[in-house]
Amino acid sequence: MRSTFLLALLAPACIAPSVVDSSGRAVALAATQVEWRDAQPADFDGLFESTAIEGDAAAAIGRIYYHFASSGSYTGAALVIGGADPEFQTLTGRWALGTDGLDLGDGVPVRASAAEGWLRLASEGGVVTLHKQAIE
Repeated sequence: MRSTFLLALLAPACIAPSVVDSSGRAVALAATQVEWRDAQPADFDGLFESTAIEGDAAAAIGRIYYHFASSGSYTGAALVIGGADPEFQTLTGRWALGTDGLDLGDGVPVRASAAEGWLRLASEGGVVTLHKQAIE
């Protein structure tokens, strides 16, 4: 099942940024300085929650969650804002990390960076920073 929330994040948002000022909803990255490096497959293991969404996508997406399994499967949800009511969009599939970046099964890889407990996914349409969360 494909969903549009990652596409909305990484491509220009279909909702004009003037509808909701992205600075009003952006979640600030922790004050800790992070040294980014190219992501490795081991970085994609566990549950991640967005801490910052930048670019045009910030006007339409409030929060993103991903769970990546070392087996290559993933599931995700995004809180999409801008319609009559906020709604979660979900998707599941297979992920692969190649030299071009992270591919979530649509053949369009995005740049992936990592630091201890952090992921950053970037394209022309935006950047999402995700922090690893414990599953309790």
